[in-house]
Order: sequence, then structure tokens, then C-alpha cells
Amino acid sequence: MKKLTSLFIAVWAMMLAFTFSSNAQTVFALQNGSRTQFYTTLSTAINNIQDGDTLYLPGKPLNGDYTFSKKVTIIGAGYDADSAAATGITKFTGKVYFAKKSKGSSMTGVRTEGRVYVQDSSITITRCNLESLEIQNGNNPIGFVYVGDCIISSVIEGCNDVVTNVLVERCILNGNFGGGNKTNNLLIKNCVLTYTGNYFLSSISNLIFQNSIFLITNDYYFIASSSSLTFNHNLFVRPAFSDITFVMTGNIFGVPENDIFVDAANGNYHIKPTCTQALTLATDGKEVGIYGTDNPFLVPTFAPRFISINNAESTKDGKLSVKMTVEARNR
Repeated sequence: MKKLTSLFIAVWAMMLAFTFSSNAQTVFALQNGSRTQFYTTLSTAINNIQDGDTLYLPGKPLNGDYTFSKKVTIIGAGYDADSAAATGITKFTGKVYFAKKSKGSSMTGVRTEGRVYVQDSSITITRCNLESLEIQNGNNPIGFVYVGDCIISSVIEGCNDVVTNVLVERCILNGNFGGGNKTNNLLIKNCVLTYTGNYFLSSISNLIFQNSIFLITNDYYFIASSSSLTFNHNLFVRPAFSDITFVMTGNIFGVPENDIFVDAANGNYHIKPTCTQALTLATDGKEVGIYGTDNPFLVPTFAPRFISINNAESTKDGKLSVKMTVEARNR
């Protein structure tokens, strides 16, 4: 009964944040157990966050840069126009900082037009569309960062000597890697890497690429000032490397891009049934890319998803009629 009550409160908070914000007034909801508070500005909501709160963001542009310095679960309405058609997408137009003391925070269902800075440990980012990502906070150690089911439009950088145990999984990565020195246990797994420019890997070491698909064919500074790289069971469009200075196991080279995906031009990265070598290439015997693993790539968030929302334009007998269709997900 307690779980059902908490679920009802969470759905109610989301409904108010998403449905009311789709009309005249923007509402930000902070929820923790049976406590729910509402604010009309994001800055005020952030200033009132207590460790362990859940922050529900409306499907609207959120202008400015924002810093989170407490443990918080951030749930947006979604970043994809199709999956968030009823609410609109949640979009940060500026930068987002997970600052020191934000350890254990998470974010899902959000698009950012500025960089996301991870500056503390145990940060989880899922089902977001990020402009770029930086994982670093000077000499402060950072570890156990997870990024999954995301699109990252530009560079991933940072990852200096004191950053450890970072997993980027089932992501579409449109940029390059660079700007750091060393890292330990940075694993890029079941991703699609679309970058085709110069300096793909720049000034970064100790990376593992596994079960992923690389579209790059450019040899010009594919690796610049980088070392200790491992490539396991990946699919490459390019021909095999002629001068191997890193660990290579179970990779396939020279597969034409047009033979791999169903419709990459429109963002459909399902593998064609005819690309048989990709369907069992991964280390777990499944397909490489974002639709491999036991939990393939998903766009909608794990939170209940509003399929349709229909608010009455006026009250009747002091009551406002709200009709909605909600879809629940198990992940």
C-alpha cells in the first residue's frame, strides 16, 4: 500500500508539472515520499532541494545555466518530440552542472543545448539528448558515472587522472573524445559512433570500446597523443588498421555503412537483417550497437509517460475536468 501511495503521489506531481505547464503557468514539482512542493521558477525549486528529492521538469525550454549541488533525481518530460508529444520536450538552453555534493544524482528525459558537467561521483544520466559531456573536477576524484540510452551531439571530454569507472552504454555518440589525460576503466559499450572528422581520440588514454559500431573512415589523426586503447568485438566501416598500437580482439572491418543500418539518415540505427556479421558479433553473442544487450536502446523515460492530455477550458461546479492517457514502463 505504501508503494502504491508513493506511486500515486509521483504520478500526481508529474501530472501537475507536465499538464499545468503545458498551459499558461509553468510548474516545477519537488517530491520526496509524501511531501510534494510546487514552484513557479526553476531557480526557486533548485534552492529548495533537499538530499533525496525528485524534481519534475515541465516540457518547455528552461533558459539559463543551472547547478545542482545536492543529491536529486531529475525527471523531464522527454527529449524526443514524438515520445513527448502530449507534454512537449524538456530542454535546458544553457549548461547543467552536477557540482560537488551532488553525489548520487540522476537525470532522465531532458535535452540540453549546453554542456553537461559531471563534477561528483555516482552520477547517472539516462535517455537524454546532450550537447556535450565533461567529466572532471580538477584534482577531486570522480568515479562510478553511468550514461545510458543517450544521444551526445558533440565531444566527450575531461576524464583526467582521478576519474575512474565510467560506463557509456547504448548511446549514439556524434562527437569525438578528448581533453583529458588519463582515466581508468572508461568503457564505451554498445554504442554507435558517427563522428567522421579528425582527432577522433585526442589526449586520452585507457579507454575500452566494446560491442560498438564505428562509422569513421578518416585516418588523419584518428589517434592523437592517446594510448592504452582496447577495441573488443566492434564493427568498423573503415579497413583494418595497418599500424596497430593498441589491443584488438574480435573486430570486423570494411563493412559499408549503407549495409549496416535500416535508416541511419532518419535516426533508425536498427541493424539490417542482411548484415548478419553484426547480429552476433558482441561479446555476449548478441548484436553490436544500441539495440544489443538484454535491454535495448529506449527513448521514453522509465517514469509513466503521458500519451494524451485533455484539460477542460473552464471549471464546472468548481471542478476542472482533466482527461489523460498514461503508459507505464518497467524500465
